[in-house]
Amino acid sequence: MNLIPFSKQHLRLNEALPFGIRDGMGRLLLGPGARVEQEDRLAELLRAELYADEHESSEWRRRLGGTVDVMIRRNTCLQEIAKARPERSSGRNDSHDLGIGEQWSEVALVLEAALKDLRPDAPWKARLELAQERALRLAERRLDASLYHLIYTAGHTTEHYSSHHGLLCLLIVGQTAQTLGWGASIQDSLGRAALTMNVAMRRLQDLLAAGERAVTAEMRAEIDSHAERSAQMLAAAGVDDPAWIEIVRSHHDDSRRALPLDALDAVQAAARALHRVDVFAAKLSRRATRAPMSPVQAAREACLGADGRPDEIGSALLKSVGLYPPGSFVALANGELGIVIARGRRANLPVVASLVSASGSAFGEPLLRDTIEPRFAVRSAVASSAVKVRPPHEHLMSMR
Repeated sequence: MNLIPFSKQHLRLNEALPFGIRDGMGRLLLGPGARVEQEDRLAELLRAELYADEHESSEWRRRLGGTVDVMIRRNTCLQEIAKARPERSSGRNDSHDLGIGEQWSEVALVLEAALKDLRPDAPWKARLELAQERALRLAERRLDASLYHLIYTAGHTTEHYSSHHGLLCLLIVGQTAQTLGWGASIQDSLGRAALTMNVAMRRLQDLLAAGERAVTAEMRAEIDSHAERSAQMLAAAGVDDPAWIEIVRSHHDDSRRALPLDALDAVQAAARALHRVDVFAAKLSRRATRAPMSPVQAAREACLGADGRPDEIGSALLKSVGLYPPGSFVALANGELGIVIARGRRANLPVVASLVSASGSAFGEPLLRDTIEPRFAVRSAVASSAVKVRPPHEHLMSMR
């Protein structure tokens, strides 16, 4: 963590920041998304030397700089410039002016703040609900772009792994539940379970993803018991939704694996779906010690029922994200290499932006390919390491 001074003029009553405020030792004084609601607490913070993590606050500072530049060019008085905040094009706090990746990064910070503060006397539920609501609104507006960002990010970085994994699971399990025609109430409980299923091992999950230590027997016991402990933590923190708690508790329960879906009640079916999505998303994700699995292999391992064939949940999952989901790389029949930017008419017919020609040279401009055409059919998934071009993400999203 690289700490940089934070100007006290930007810390205000009842205004949240998308990053944490820390002291000179790096200790968290105010979590991401948290608001200072009392004058005496604000005065206490303003008496301290304040710092922020350079990486966490970089996007906010960039946007603040852009706002200040505009105000200076307009000859705005210094008193008003001192009150500047990064501009948004919407007053609803959903960052329509930001790129899709920046919007998801803000949601991840709000989610992380909620999970760090799971206490009955803390406003963690409000933050969790905010993260869920913003995530679902983003997905409703730009589902393919959201899947693209979260899946690409999962395959390329381990930073804030636990929060990003929860958000990816929220999107995929939500689409899977919709495909299965489940009701709004169980979908809501299932979504909150996706965001909180690993709360008891959040820190350990981040450490292991970053490869900072080998798994010990003590860690293995923590991993094996995390579902039950997460459910207990949620109940102790004030969750009064029994479906939410039970989905978390049983999302790794294999005792009913051989039963058909129609033999399960709604909560048991939701827990099975979350388990499948959890496994699928984890296999698409990078670890410091291994590269992400190809989506085809991840689907084989996560979407099959007890008989080795895709069951109802597996089929719904594949229909929801595709055999080649957005954000993954593919080789086409004509030899080109590209990245999937949207789901297609069928699971094996994604929309692809070609980045590298059959001769191995990068295209000056990505080329949109409809894989229903035989010459552009997907030949196979490929590892990201095989594509020596950094995708221009925002431009690719605008191609759709």
